[in-house]
Amino acid sequence: MSAFFLRAIFSCLVLCVPAAPLHAEEWRVLAPGLELREFLIPDQFGDLAGQQSAMAVLRIDSGNYDVALGSALGTGRMRSMQEWARHSGFVAVINAGMFRADDRMRSTGYMRDANVIINSFIHPNYGAFLAFHPRDPALPALRWVDRKSDADWQEVLADYDGIIQNYRLISRERENLWEQSDRRHSGAAIAMDQDGRLLFVHCRPRLSLHEFAQALIDLPLDLIGAMYVEGGADAAMFVDVNGFVGRFVGEYRSDFFQGSNKNFWPAPNVLGIRPK
Repeated sequence: MSAFFLRAIFSCLVLCVPAAPLHAEEWRVLAPGLELREFLIPDQFGDLAGQQSAMAVLRIDSGNYDVALGSALGTGRMRSMQEWARHSGFVAVINAGMFRADDRMRSTGYMRDANVIINSFIHPNYGAFLAFHPRDPALPALRWVDRKSDADWQEVLADYDGIIQNYRLISRERENLWEQSDRRHSGAAIAMDQDGRLLFVHCRPRLSLHEFAQALIDLPLDLIGAMYVEGGADAAMFVDVNGFVGRFVGEYRSDFFQGSNKNFWPAPNVLGIRPK
């Protein structure tokens, strides 16, 4: 799904349910440096309003995993998340960003790696970058870049082969950057915590961008930044490691289709991880 804005009720949630979303379990170690936790969040949309569903958070230690881009431009076609994992050897994969309405192969934000430039245009309204594959091995494997607070953001981007750019959900100061809206979808995000760990986030309950951002602030994740990478039925995450298989698919916006999506949709650009 291209750029859009969601809707939800995290402020209303505070009035209707416990202030902090319930969690289904503690962190589950899937492999060294790879943990999954699911937080129960009430859906606030249509017939499913009030029903609990999961926000899944995959926490990744970059010391154990390489981050890589999978792109339809680089490989010839779009694939489902499960197909991307098989094709590229990923043990986990998520959307890398929204795609353009006029060219589904290309992202709406700046995106490249050493092999392909998916979009050479730095979007003026997108404030978050994730940088990976440093050109100097002495540099950190991953860098979170907030162009609103990092004066050297252009220099940092020049030091890395891999870059994705998307909307900020929260600032480095943990501010919610979105006003409330009446539009709601499932959502996917990529984030980083204070210890430099990468997080893949998939939220099946329909929330607005404001509520999605607030949930990320309120949950015990200690984030320094989060970017919104996709929404609706296109928002997806797949995990397959050590016998654990997790299929996380998004939900439609409309009342007519709600609760019906069970499948991965083809994705043009994904971010995945492989064991080092």
